[in-house]
Amino acid sequence: MQITVQTPSRLHFGLIDLNGELGRINGSFGVALEKPSWLIKYYSDDQLFEPAILEKNTLAVIAKFDDYFGVSSPDLRIMITDSIPRHVGLGSNTQFLLALGSILSRIHKLDVSVTEIAKAVQRGGTSGIGVASFDKGGIILDGGHSFGPGKQTETFQPSRTSKAPPPPIIFRQYPPENWHFVLITPDAKEGASGIKEANLFRDNCPIPAEGVEKLSRLLIMKILPSLIEKDIKTFGEGLTTMQRIMPKFGMDYNNSDFNQEIFTSLLKNEKSCGHGISSFGPTIFALADSENSALSIINSITENYSKHKFKLLSKSKINITGAYIAVEKSSK
Repeated sequence: MQITVQTPSRLHFGLIDLNGELGRINGSFGVALEKPSWLIKYYSDDQLFEPAILEKNTLAVIAKFDDYFGVSSPDLRIMITDSIPRHVGLGSNTQFLLALGSILSRIHKLDVSVTEIAKAVQRGGTSGIGVASFDKGGIILDGGHSFGPGKQTETFQPSRTSKAPPPPIIFRQYPPENWHFVLITPDAKEGASGIKEANLFRDNCPIPAEGVEKLSRLLIMKILPSLIEKDIKTFGEGLTTMQRIMPKFGMDYNNSDFNQEIFTSLLKNEKSCGHGISSFGPTIFALADSENSALSIINSITENYSKHKFKLLSKSKINITGAYIAVEKSSK
């Protein structure tokens, strides 16, 4: 048997409510992208290739999967052809673990949903964008988690340490095919993860209610309607404003002089409909109304900066299907 999984990646535009007065926290807004992606192939038969070496953390997640579903997984012989850079704001770890969980569920002939796999591999405890991207793609808003003693989550914490289930998806939209995102990943410090990420939540939460209220109004009265009406200019303006009003959790977190130069250049670029930073960065994104506009944005950056200043400088369409998964039976 051969199992092939190609995942999307994702941009995380921001968390909506890190206050909690209404009894819920988190709530995430983001988008699934076609590229970059993980392309992973599993072979049950002996093949003439050197299988990928799985890290201890990955093996521990497989053990959690086995415990959750009551199965015993074999040693995985997988070949990784494409990958998503880690810790740059593109959701690499969630996509990788959901891909492995999807492979394992098919090995064991488990008829389970992506949400159930996410519970097993403990993803989606803060943001649901990565899980929803893997499931069905699109531009996504989730409803966060119940908050307080005995609720889904009792503290402000990142997905890595949260045991909350993936949140409900309350909005999903598939915009026109010509919409593109430009991905600009400076060769700089990685985004917050591990202890740094946990400390960021601890030191800055809860955030004032008025900030949450302003952000919620922006979403409901500008960003979401513009998506339904396919108004890319208004949508892009909303994205840029959204990140400007999220201190420490938006563009202010990764506010190096170089990043500020990129933000300024995007603000002046007529081809850019909106911009921001994904999750805790360092990946910066720009929204474009066509592939040609996306290429124009990339060209304007390469005219002013050496390509060596970037880990990634590319464009992508929005993923509208979720992960691609194919199972082929052995010919033997």
